[in-house]
Amino acid sequence: MHDFRSLAKALEARGELLRISRPVDSRHELAAVMARLEGDGKAFLFENVKGSKYPLAGGLFNRTERFGLALGRPPGSPYTHADLDRHIEQAKANPVLPRMVSDAPSKAVVLTGSEIRLQDLPVPTFFELDTGAFITAAIGIARNPRTGALNAGFYRTLILGDDIFAINASSLSDLRRFYQHAEQNGEEMSIALAIGVEPSLLFAAACKLPPTVSEFDIAGGIKGAPIEMVKAETSDLPVPANAEFIIEGKVDFSRRVNNVLGEYAGQYGPESAPVTRVVAITHRRDPIFYSIMAGKNPEHNTIGNIATYGIQRDLSAKLLQLSPAIRKIKIFTEPKLGPMVHIVMAIAKTDDEQPKQLIRQAFAAPGSIFPVSRIARRIVIVDEDIDIESLEDVEWAIWTRVADASKVIVIPGMQSWELDRASSEKRGSMRLGIDATMDMADRAALVRPRIPGFDNLRLEDYVGKPPGRSVA
Repeated sequence: MHDFRSLAKALEARGELLRISRPVDSRHELAAVMARLEGDGKAFLFENVKGSKYPLAGGLFNRTERFGLALGRPPGSPYTHADLDRHIEQAKANPVLPRMVSDAPSKAVVLTGSEIRLQDLPVPTFFELDTGAFITAAIGIARNPRTGALNAGFYRTLILGDDIFAINASSLSDLRRFYQHAEQNGEEMSIALAIGVEPSLLFAAACKLPPTVSEFDIAGGIKGAPIEMVKAETSDLPVPANAEFIIEGKVDFSRRVNNVLGEYAGQYGPESAPVTRVVAITHRRDPIFYSIMAGKNPEHNTIGNIATYGIQRDLSAKLLQLSPAIRKIKIFTEPKLGPMVHIVMAIAKTDDEQPKQLIRQAFAAPGSIFPVSRIARRIVIVDEDIDIESLEDVEWAIWTRVADASKVIVIPGMQSWELDRASSEKRGSMRLGIDATMDMADRAALVRPRIPGFDNLRLEDYVGKPPGRSVA
């Protein structure tokens, strides 16, 4: 299995990582080049970011098969989100506790006091209306104040000066609860950011786990070996021994800042966070800074999708209980569909009222992690002949089998989750249900054209090269 820099080397050896030696401005120019390279599926290493002492890498996980490469699968092997989901579920069943070590590559250089200069880091300013430069690929590390368990997650971090920044914590995160506990009890809170960690920890930190489960134990399960940790310089927090950078801080709850960053679904997201004072930076010799291109871009979305694995599984399990008529369920989380999920259910339909009844039942379903109505924008019911894995086929069903307005259900004023930026507490958020099934009276007429034998045909039986002959 790879650590951060060995994965970058492996991608470069395969021609999948490009080095950019030309000087690049960290404000907007860097993000523009990052976005173009990601669009081509390339990882990248910027060797000369203006004003920075360090190179910047990114795009390592903008294709799902690189998850497999990072975890030791042969180069070029197919690897999907479903494969990683299974790997993570196995890790949950077989966690491996981290191991403390006394020395670590991440402690090769220690900076404190006046040596701390966050401005030396190649942190991009991504979008036009962003508040400033944001660290996007750091793993935030803190302790659960009630249990003492070590916790990790992704938290966007705004640079405010040479030794201060603001680590944002959404209302869905464990860190938000830790902040609230420390502030309400007047407690000092230590936090650390680890940048350039090994992939298994990156994947575990992206998971949505119960508060009693440590991401470091799951990361060890994913890796199949303990994650090596070393004591931080200024607190009792263990931090990853193999990280490229560790930034240690003390949270100051007397100061808060509002900030805005372009988010994964192609919209701006406002946040408010307490200010954190940086008390130490440690790093490897010749470290590489890691940045994930923010917004609606491939690496951000492939890693972010990990957080939805448990949500998708939970929603599917709850919805399957609604009716024996439900044959398959697909939950779409693509950013092109916005910040909320879209659910498609294929059913064995028995009457024309059944799909609409299922839609209403589905939106009322509680879910274990989120109520369905809070996280799902649209529910589409289709017949069994529709390929629900294909959005194109689902759209075909909508535009060929929905002729009457009564097959569309609009539910106004629903409570939404915070990433639904178009909603507000005053007006709520609408939900949409679509019965895209054939009417019972039309089932004989609306038959899809099929080629008998197509599904079992082997094309290689027809175009394979005959033995003993060559193509001129």
